[in-house]
Amino acid sequence: MKTKAKTNEPPDHKRIGQIQELFVISQEVGSGFPIFLPKGLILREQILSYIVEEKKKRGYQFVWTPHIAKSAIYKKSGHWKKYDAMFNPMELDKESYVLKPMNCPHHFQVYLARPRSYKELPLRISENGTVYRYEKSGEVNGLLRVRALTIDDTHDFVREDQIAGEIDNVLELIEEIYQTFGFKKYRAQISTRHSKEKSKYLGSEEVWEKSEKALVDAVEKRGMKHSIEEGEAAFYGPKIDFMVDDSLGREWQLSTCQLDFNQPINFDMTYINESGEKERPAILHTAFLGSVERFIGILIEHLAGAFPIWLSPVQVKILPITDRNVEYSNKIIKRLRDEAIRAELDDRSETLNAKIRVAQKEKVPYMLILGDKEQQNSSTSIRLRNGENKNNIKIEDFIKDIKDKVENKSLDL
Repeated sequence: MKTKAKTNEPPDHKRIGQIQELFVISQEVGSGFPIFLPKGLILREQILSYIVEEKKKRGYQFVWTPHIAKSAIYKKSGHWKKYDAMFNPMELDKESYVLKPMNCPHHFQVYLARPRSYKELPLRISENGTVYRYEKSGEVNGLLRVRALTIDDTHDFVREDQIAGEIDNVLELIEEIYQTFGFKKYRAQISTRHSKEKSKYLGSEEVWEKSEKALVDAVEKRGMKHSIEEGEAAFYGPKIDFMVDDSLGREWQLSTCQLDFNQPINFDMTYINESGEKERPAILHTAFLGSVERFIGILIEHLAGAFPIWLSPVQVKILPITDRNVEYSNKIIKRLRDEAIRAELDDRSETLNAKIRVAQKEKVPYMLILGDKEQQNSSTSIRLRNGENKNNIKIEDFIKDIKDKVENKSLDL
């Protein structure tokens, strides 16, 4: 008796990534170190460009920091004893260096580069910075758990009276991001200290109580569904993690926002207040996407590889019906590329149905079918990846429609 093949299996980002040629895991490079292929890099860059644009609108300034630092800086921050995912240190010029496991201490140096005034705060620093963490081999999984991860890291240096407003700005952008990428259901998880193990955490009782209350107040102000998770805070401060449901009902942790009164003490950060006296800032550590690699893996599975037009590595696949239509197809692809539309030409000696099957498997949003009739009328027939067909569409009208959808970050075709 034959068994039926399994159908409707959950989308797997590794399988979709292979079909769409997004990324590869090379064992010669090493487990946990994904390589983004040209189409995967387009997807990655579209996501990061969107994040950069949204942050710049809100006053974030971008920096670049190196991938290594002296081990001493992580001893100063407290990570050396509290964080167990660092790679082994290396020796340079008789000093110990380590691959950076986080961007925070580097960004602190930006703040410390010169004296600061209260007028400069909030100072919003951001970087799409790659960090390195030693994940156990059994836990590494495609893009979802990697050893080289890029974090859309932001550090907001604020006065105490700016904390509530700054957290509200962060939460507003988080909600905007989820709406843009089609995540409709999410909740905030506020992580606090363990009440019986307070010695594990840096900072005074007063500082922790103030920090935890600030996060709860900010979430409640926006009416967000939330819960309190005792004992899940970072060692230097409480945090908000955002738990997001994907299209299959699975819950993922994406964004995180941590309030920190302790690192300004460790690094002796100050600013000059209105009275000419020194005060310490507070810091908000925020990652809106979290690990960019993990976010991409989650997004691939959430959308089953059917990316909205603005994200699709290949937005249009041009399918000439016969060899005599190839010249016209080349003119159309040049026209599209001149308009910054990402298009590919499938001029293989295959049947039209075979070409359509490949494009649909790759989840290309639009297929332009070009035959003698379309060539004669300077038009195109369009097949959407959902199977819908549109005939006798003028190229200029198609270009305008696709550019409008890209500009508006539309989730629909």
